[in-house]
Amino acid sequence: MRVADQAFQQLFKRLLVYNMLFEDTEVDERFLGVGPESRLLGISGAGCGIANQLSRRPRSIDAVDINASHLAITALKTASARQTESHEEFYRLWGHGTHPSPARVVGSLTKGLPAWIQRHWRSHHDIFDDALHHRGLTARLFAVLRRLAKVDAAWLRSLIATPVSERRRCVTEAFGPVLRTPWVGAVLRSPLPLVAIGVNHAQCERMLRAEGLTDVVDYALMHLQRVAETDLERNWFVWFAIAGHFNHARPDAAPPYLRKDHHEASLGAPTDVRFHHGNILDVLAAAGRNTWTHYTLLDAPDWMPPAVQRRLLGEIVRTSVDGAVVLHRSVEDASLPERHGLGRHFTPMMEETALATQLDRTRQFRRVSFHRIAH
Repeated sequence: MRVADQAFQQLFKRLLVYNMLFEDTEVDERFLGVGPESRLLGISGAGCGIANQLSRRPRSIDAVDINASHLAITALKTASARQTESHEEFYRLWGHGTHPSPARVVGSLTKGLPAWIQRHWRSHHDIFDDALHHRGLTARLFAVLRRLAKVDAAWLRSLIATPVSERRRCVTEAFGPVLRTPWVGAVLRSPLPLVAIGVNHAQCERMLRAEGLTDVVDYALMHLQRVAETDLERNWFVWFAIAGHFNHARPDAAPPYLRKDHHEASLGAPTDVRFHHGNILDVLAAAGRNTWTHYTLLDAPDWMPPAVQRRLLGEIVRTSVDGAVVLHRSVEDASLPERHGLGRHFTPMMEETALATQLDRTRQFRRVSFHRIAH
């Protein structure tokens, strides 16, 4: 790994970057096929995907992340999903990001969690005092862009009412002048926003190369235009970025783990959930054969140099059951296993990949890849 990306990783893992997972877990749930006998290994991010898997009541989940704050949020989300009987209170905590008695509720929820996670929340329960959704680098970056572009929930509703064919123009008019302001452009080209959106230098280069671009400002505007063409009323990523909150008027306009049916299915889930603060490669190396049936890698392989990517894939083959499913996202079109000569072990789930890529409402990735392991 290059020095710049080593520095990025050291900074990223020490900061609260996300309070929400920026990957479409509705798409994941549709194609992963997790069930009562499943054993899942997943990189957690801010935990929306891990918490959502509880509604499928798998046998076990191993959640791993290099960022302690993200893993602690994941642990609290899973504990809340299993223990909070009132959906209204559950949604208030995570849908609105606030609670009138955060010390009490967080203290109660963390009793069965690892000691280091309990210590974390004793010091950080105050993030629910005003709004969890305002915390973290990503939320702060969006707040600045909202103010500069003068957009809010009302502007978003007007965009929803605009024909899809005209939305690119609306987005360009609102954000183009801001993004092309010299000082804003200079900030966007600096390392700071890369940390805020969780994109390291290697992934940024892949992202630009795949789109035939050389400037992150051009990419940012193109990405906003693409997102504008999605089902904006239900796109919780857009609401979070533009309004600073979810579209609470629609129950299906929030991450699936927050929806009432998923919460009811997650209550009392018997799943054995373990939390690993560290590198996924270390977790894999410590495991034996036939350990996991599902792997969710987020877009982490895009961060990795080729040798580490190959090691990751090799460890997945070694630790998986035959027929295990692997999910990862990429800003590139190429098949990762084929690139490393491991195609014989990773059978592409072509139909699922094509449809998942099409449906993923983040519009951040060129490929949402599903593979099935063949030993």
